[in-house]
Amino acid sequence: MIFRKSTRPPAHSTSRLAFLLALALALALALALALALAPTASALDDRTVASPDGRIAFRVFVAPQEPGGLSRLAYQVLVQGKLVVETSYLGLDIENQEPLLGENDGLLSSKTDSAAGDYHSLTAEYMQNGSIGRRINVEIRVYNDGVAFRYVLPRQTPLEELLIADEVTEFRFPQKVETPARVSLPLILPQPGGGWIAITEVRAGAYPPASLANMDANALVTRLALRRGTPSLALEGTTPLTGPWRVLIFGADKDRLMQSSILHSLNR
Repeated sequence: MIFRKSTRPPAHSTSRLAFLLALALALALALALALALAPTASALDDRTVASPDGRIAFRVFVAPQEPGGLSRLAYQVLVQGKLVVETSYLGLDIENQEPLLGENDGLLSSKTDSAAGDYHSLTAEYMQNGSIGRRINVEIRVYNDGVAFRYVLPRQTPLEELLIADEVTEFRFPQKVETPARVSLPLILPQPGGGWIAITEVRAGAYPPASLANMDANALVTRLALRRGTPSLALEGTTPLTGPWRVLIFGADKDRLMQSSILHSLNR
């Protein structure tokens, strides 16, 4: 009688191989996220907050603009370690005041909070260096399917009377963005490799509605509706002021993006 040696690996070897493959995948994802979030030599006051499941990360920092120009508040958004929103600048254009509110800023303090079950939050507080004390805070929430952020202006003498000419929040993508020169919100765009991203807002008080304008082939910038009779002014008010939420929602189903629980959460 002839006995043939089995070529099938033992069950314990198969399970061990599966474990090693899963471990390698997890390590690769962690490394990709760490490298993507690693501050560059030119980024300052870097702060990051991730979603409860760890898939989405929002990074806010101070970055240079053109060589020799003023630094400015900026942000990035990553999904599974991959940049889906590249370095995009933040700020407000205040009537008859220079520079932009958001330029030449330094971080005063920051705090994170993970008490809410459906999101993690970060609040970063800034003051313009060398100014008479203009301050701007950025409040961020990161959910498992998107991010939201808004400007909060504390009560302050330099902005006691607040005249906002426009908002200059940017959205810069790795891919080209094909839209009309001016587009209303919400805007839904395809993502490279599949899936969709929605850009929308959750309004606040008397703050004017926003639209998006083309900056270049890859970037859009926020534009506010101007007041009737004052073509150079979008909002006249006082501080403190809490602005609207700027919202980015990610998903595989285009038709269900605007049904995200993020919008219900922000409206509460």
